[in-house]
Amino acid sequence: MFPKLRRRLYKHLWLVRPLTYLLAVAVFLSLVILLSPALGRGLKNLARGPAAAVSFLNPSVTSLESFKGRTNFLLLGVAGGDHPGGELTDSIMLISVELLSGDAVLVSLPRDIWVESLQAKLNTAYFYGEGKLDGGGLTLSRAAVAEIVNQPVHYAALLDFSGFEKAIDIVGGISVDVPHGFVDAKYPIPGKENAEPESDRYQTVEFKAGSQVMDGVTALKYIRSRNAAGEEGTDYARSQRQQRVILSFKKKLLSPKVFLSLKKVKGLYQIFSASVKTDIPQKSWSDLAKLALRVDQDSLRTGILNQGSEVEDIPPLLYHPPDSLYGAWVLIPVDNDWTLVHDYIDELFYQNQTP
Repeated sequence: MFPKLRRRLYKHLWLVRPLTYLLAVAVFLSLVILLSPALGRGLKNLARGPAAAVSFLNPSVTSLESFKGRTNFLLLGVAGGDHPGGELTDSIMLISVELLSGDAVLVSLPRDIWVESLQAKLNTAYFYGEGKLDGGGLTLSRAAVAEIVNQPVHYAALLDFSGFEKAIDIVGGISVDVPHGFVDAKYPIPGKENAEPESDRYQTVEFKAGSQVMDGVTALKYIRSRNAAGEEGTDYARSQRQQRVILSFKKKLLSPKVFLSLKKVKGLYQIFSASVKTDIPQKSWSDLAKLALRVDQDSLRTGILNQGSEVEDIPPLLYHPPDSLYGAWVLIPVDNDWTLVHDYIDELFYQNQTP
């Protein structure tokens, strides 16, 4: 079944290629976000003397943990704030990079995957981990994802979406090309999760097709909406919207008005420093920077653990069982066997491995 899945994915290379580029941008920005709290300190260290400079410029990557020559990073996104669910991870991505060549893979994981060891959904791992120990959220999330993909997860980082919202405002908003308009009549209003009547808990958000400028609040509504009618209400469409916003932000970030503005760059640094948590040790920051520079964005491979697509004739890796079995809407592997998922990840990671 696995070779069949690969052949069907290749049939849709016309779709995969543009998505691969968008996800390459996501990898780039994610690594920048990871590095942002450290980059300023790293540059200060370089100024201290030749030894520090040699350490940073030495091409060898020796301080990062690895498995079969690859280091695996988990990237999490949370809504943040004081409202319920603020520490449930909305976005879960795994990046694997080969240390020698920079060969990179990005895999998106649905938040509703059932984790047997937790007896809960994947998106709860960070919340439960933090409840037991400060910093335990990243540790438990890494363990949960490792259980799903059958690969070690060496490091993790968490981004508060409110920081990303502020960053969009600092750069002056972003221009987004919306290919498909939609209306979501049940977009949650922050702070009104328990309002009565229930209709007071929601607002209607609408996006028309076409190019438009979005501030941070609007962009977050665009990428987080999940109750639109039709195709735009699916997680697949939501992932595409997230990628579109990331691409637009990257374009604005590298524009001369932002890139050459000391005030804006300083503001972005402060926001990301306050909005990112990571367990990557300080001693590995320079190696992380080297590894990020090695990533070839044009050859980045991507994968998604999902329910497949009847429209595109892509077989599923996961499926939704009856709610009564788990007491909630969850995703589990087809035939209740993780082997297909593990084989899929294994080939995705190691197909281009340097001998």
